[in-house]
Amino acid sequence: MHLLSIEMEELKYMRFSSLSKLAVLAFSVGMGLSSHAFADGITATATFTDTPNASLAGVNDYSITLNNTGTTTIGTFWFGWVPGAGFLSPTPTGIGSPAGWTEMTTNSGAAIQWITSTPLAAGSSLSGFTFDSTETPAELLSAFTGTGTGSGDPQSTAFVYSGAPLVGAGDQFVVTPATAATPEPGTMLLTLTGLLLVAMAGSMRRLFSS
Repeated sequence: MHLLSIEMEELKYMRFSSLSKLAVLAFSVGMGLSSHAFADGITATATFTDTPNASLAGVNDYSITLNNTGTTTIGTFWFGWVPGAGFLSPTPTGIGSPAGWTEMTTNSGAAIQWITSTPLAAGSSLSGFTFDSTETPAELLSAFTGTGTGSGDPQSTAFVYSGAPLVGAGDQFVVTPATAATPEPGTMLLTLTGLLLVAMAGSMRRLFSS
């Protein structure tokens, strides 16, 4: 019954949002605003890491970190989804949740919804959103090839709501691979200089001791 009510609310949301989004888009383009500027304070980013499953060939273990970059809480994190469409194929398995969150698949297994009664505070980050999939990172980042709603969006597109699913304003974004921090050029130069001095000192010691 919970899943059916979500699907019904989703359909009602689509009817309303199709016109409202066009109006908001026209306004934002005219005013030079970004897509986050009209999200009632709710914005987010997220990154994922992937590691090959130790016991299942061809399966990747994914872990997502969600970052609340807005001024409101986040109570719903919906991955591989936009209102009206789920992108993930095949259906993810081994889904895990951070403490206090619960997970379920929606859209016939094509999306993952995480919800909580203790929303993520503004400015906070949370890890522990996990799942297994035979899809590679490149495939997750590729465009959804279905027709209609969401066509062309990356499969790793996600949505967040401040509280319950489909209630109030939401924010759409793409979950991207986590990247290792690149050292600043100055730091790299100092490191190389230090290594060079150590090598020179070793050469001088050998020269004078011979």
